Amino acid sequence: MLRGNELSIKETQMVSLEILHTIAEICEKKGFRYALIYGTLIGAVRHHDYIPWDDDVDIMMPRPDYDKLLDYLRVHISEYPNLKMFNREECREYPYMITRISDDRYEIVMKNEKTFGMGVFIDIYPYDGLGQTKEEAVKYGLRGDRMSSLCYQATREHFAIETTTSLIRKIIKFPVYVFSKMIGKEYFQNKLEKLARVKDYDSSEYIGCVIWLSWGEKDIFPRKWFDETIKMPFGKYEFRVPKEYDKVLRHEYGDYMQLPPEKDRIGHHYFKVYKKSV
Repeated sequence: MLRGNELSIKETQMVSLEILHTIAEICEKKGFRYALIYGTLIGAVRHHDYIPWDDDVDIMMPRPDYDKLLDYLRVHISEYPNLKMFNREECREYPYMITRISDDRYEIVMKNEKTFGMGVFIDIYPYDGLGQTKEEAVKYGLRGDRMSSLCYQATREHFAIETTTSLIRKIIKFPVYVFSKMIGKEYFQNKLEKLARVKDYDSSEYIGCVIWLSWGEKDIFPRKWFDETIKMPFGKYEFRVPKEYDKVLRHEYGDYMQLPPEKDRIGHHYFKVYKKSV
């Protein structure tokens, strides 16, 4: 397969928007719960569209609904031309524990990660129950935070500081990288798998993506903030967001309506996107 022209961020956004629309339509039709989250939620609230420099799409799903969606797609994904599902079960080389839905008409070339056939994608984060109290949730959730960080380092092709800013974290990052590479991603993925589905989503007071809790406490939320959703414009479509989106975003980002300095208005992934050409 020959590689065509590189896509701009805007062009990449338009492709991922259609993937999101397809997945959202499936969720609406089948009654699966979902909501925009992270930078995509900021985009919906602040811009009614993508953050102009954002380079991906994030949605959350309660674990029971996430599992139902994956079961549905395993049977029906051939009905959605060009879409392919990536997770640990579908692709052995895939380095993460969340699921990505990819458009295989495109090719993504990662800066510090092996390629495994993925195109433009959206991220689907399964949210598990984390417990009844904030203390319990933090203790349990941080186990996932540590394991997902080690798993991430184990899948890097070479050592890189990337977005790490803390001096202490910079100092310990290389030894952590070496240790992670020695152990291998399979070990950490198995550990993360054991953390998933342990605490029931709907009976927990606190929730979060325990298999990718990269922001620690800021990634732990009261479940009630997600119990109700509303639809909000996002580009030419509308998608579901938590009814308490302001509480969710202020908890994680603080004053999310304030634009970052111009120097920080860049995508946070390290890849290039190309249109495949025959």
